[in-house]
Amino acid sequence: MPTILLIEKKDRKRGSIAPLLESAGYTVAQAAGGQEGISRMRVHPPDLVLCDMNMPGVDGLGVLHVMQQEGPLQLVPFILLLDAWDPHRFREAMQLGADDVMIRPFSGAEVLQTIAVRLEKRHLLLQNAAAINPASETDFRNIIRAFITDRNTVRLAPHEVIYREGETPRYMFYILSGKVKTIKTHEDGKDLLISLYKQGDFFGYIALLEEDRYKATALAMDETELALIPRNDAEEMLERVPLIFQKFVRMLARNLTEKENRLVGIAYDTLRKKVASALVHLRNKYHQGTGQYKVNIARDELASLAGTATESLIRTLGEFKQEKLVAIKGPVITLLEPGRLEEIAFH
Repeated sequence: MPTILLIEKKDRKRGSIAPLLESAGYTVAQAAGGQEGISRMRVHPPDLVLCDMNMPGVDGLGVLHVMQQEGPLQLVPFILLLDAWDPHRFREAMQLGADDVMIRPFSGAEVLQTIAVRLEKRHLLLQNAAAINPASETDFRNIIRAFITDRNTVRLAPHEVIYREGETPRYMFYILSGKVKTIKTHEDGKDLLISLYKQGDFFGYIALLEEDRYKATALAMDETELALIPRNDAEEMLERVPLIFQKFVRMLARNLTEKENRLVGIAYDTLRKKVASALVHLRNKYHQGTGQYKVNIARDELASLAGTATESLIRTLGEFKQEKLVAIKGPVITLLEPGRLEEIAFH
């Protein structure tokens, strides 16, 4: 059965809680102060800590601070016990990473229910962490799918705004279907395409990692369905499962490298290389399976991706069409010779 460490200075209070936990089948370890509790959990990490706030020496927040600094204890759920409602203490506890705060007087049923919920969450987090193989994208995706199960979803029409530059993040987003782009608008009204996202991608997490406002505007490119992951849940996942956090950091690094390469290309590449690079980038991002890749994208959006004027893009596409590198029918561009386009883009 799970082990619960009860840290409480008063024998009377420990004497009322410990028997309740034992009657529910938990193994209970007890400590009469914060420093004693820290020493105990360093030797035998518990499955959950139930800790009083007001203790001489190291108080409840001090215990929580130490736990957040030590790897083996970071995943241990922490419930702080307060004698009375104190908004300042409550805010401090939640900012430090407390899983819950309980205010006396509380019933035995409330204690057991709160503990059960927190232990179940810990079990799921540990299950996910143990299953992750950093080298396996498939394993990572399977874990993420389990995490997004039963989330609220939203359906968006093409060009519908998801969030705007400067807004405070409320969610991290997962694309169940469709495509999304992020853009920045210059003061002259022109849009610069920043990133493209497809089904199975997360976005909106950079602002969460930076604890800042959105740096760009996100829009649906076609019919799109998103899973909404509340900010608190996203932060809990990133903070309490180090392997998932590392995975997001790697994703962020790849995105930054991709953006740097695009910016260098926009600054120094020839017009033909810019347009070829944009087409190859779209194919690599969205093409699945075999066969020719067809892209249906507005010319101004493609020009923004290539970093050139729309008129210059149209002229270059005409050249590619004459060279039989692409076929053009209305807004649809078919890549006939992707290998030759790659040669233009990367040589």
